[in-house]
Amino acid sequence: MTLGRMSSLPAADADDPWPEAPVSAQRDLVAETNRFLASGAWNRPALAALLRGMPAAALVVTGQQPAVGGGPLYTLVKAASAIAVARSLAEVAGGAAPLFWCASEDHDLGEAGHADIITRSGIVQRLHVDLGSGRAALRHRPASLWWDALVAHCRRHLGPGPGAAWLESQRPVAEEGMGRWLCRLLEQLFAAYGLRCIEGHELRPLWHAGLQAALASWPAQSLEERRTRLLAHGQPDAFGALPEPPLFADRPAGRMALSRAEAVGLFAREPDALSPGAALRPVLQQIALPAAIYVAGPGELSYHAFIAPLYAALGAVRPRVLPRASMTLVPNWLTRGLAQWGRSVEDLGTTPPPLRQKEALGAELAQLKVATTLAEQRAATLGEAMQRRAATGIAHLRRDLARLELSLARGEAQAQALPPWGALTGYLRPRGVRQERSMSLFQAIWEHGPGVVHRLVETASACASGEHRFTALTP
Repeated sequence: MTLGRMSSLPAADADDPWPEAPVSAQRDLVAETNRFLASGAWNRPALAALLRGMPAAALVVTGQQPAVGGGPLYTLVKAASAIAVARSLAEVAGGAAPLFWCASEDHDLGEAGHADIITRSGIVQRLHVDLGSGRAALRHRPASLWWDALVAHCRRHLGPGPGAAWLESQRPVAEEGMGRWLCRLLEQLFAAYGLRCIEGHELRPLWHAGLQAALASWPAQSLEERRTRLLAHGQPDAFGALPEPPLFADRPAGRMALSRAEAVGLFAREPDALSPGAALRPVLQQIALPAAIYVAGPGELSYHAFIAPLYAALGAVRPRVLPRASMTLVPNWLTRGLAQWGRSVEDLGTTPPPLRQKEALGAELAQLKVATTLAEQRAATLGEAMQRRAATGIAHLRRDLARLELSLARGEAQAQALPPWGALTGYLRPRGVRQERSMSLFQAIWEHGPGVVHRLVETASACASGEHRFTALTP
């Protein structure tokens, strides 16, 4: 994997550099990983039992919460990025292995309760699923709640797919939670790379000491000072003020926020019922499952910046945080469509290339636009009532001009048998955002088969840290 610069978040001070200096060469990352292993943060017997005998010395960890269909495409991209980093650390003593942390303790149903399918017309077809009432965490929500509806949604909007039969083999078993299903899916998809996947609640017995430290001596002042410095540098507020450790009681009936006093009481009675919020979870995760490297998305980079003081306060060794790769899938049909326009994905813009019919009428359209502008200027000298009437007429004229331009473009495209430009760009950047943030990973497997993950790993291995690349797919 090619290494690049990390996020540009500012360091708080000389004693608290965050993020750390960028990795300048592969050998630097290997050296850092070896130093991490020498720090003594490794509880090898506990981890070997937990991870079913995973032999590697160093872990490269990434993670994401589950959602309908498994979540967006970038869930697969994260896993591929962690695998690429782990494979690049072959020189580390004992080797390195990738691990996916499934944050199924999350209970954001608004984010988890839908899946987006992008059709060849560039239109996003969203499936909303009722995951049930209450505030129970996603690990308590069965994946079977959405399975049949999503399969039918894909059949309706995508038609038959080469990965449909394989996905059917991954049908959720009775009462299998969304988190457990996602872990099973990812381990099957990336079996050739030895990816392990674990849910957060499985690690709770390994972070009791860190949780006790958080309850006893929460560094509220250091966190607020850090937050003030980052906000002064223009960083968006990741969590708001954190005067107390964010903790919840995690029950099948609901995940309820606790005050510090309530959390202390529950810890004394039932420590494994305590679930950390997003601001505390990464540090407890690092205590329970020490990672040499954490592969993070853009939001997580910000999270780690704001919670930097927690590592020292809770006695955790900070991982090296690397930005994940970013990828856009480009099917063969789309590559052919762009070629018909004389374009490739590398030089895509939001405006299609000029067409001959538009060029032929370009002068006339330009004159009409100039006349419209002059009419606006003239109307500004009239009385108020006339100005309103003129403004209405000019607005209609501008809309008609825009429609004429679009009509000419469509007519020319049809005459040349060109695919609709908006459909091509809409598939690559649905709703104006990167494809990986919208397209369901379920669709990627449905349309391209489980082997699509090999192309993702291959692309991630060639990416600089945080780099975006297009991933061409062949039939």
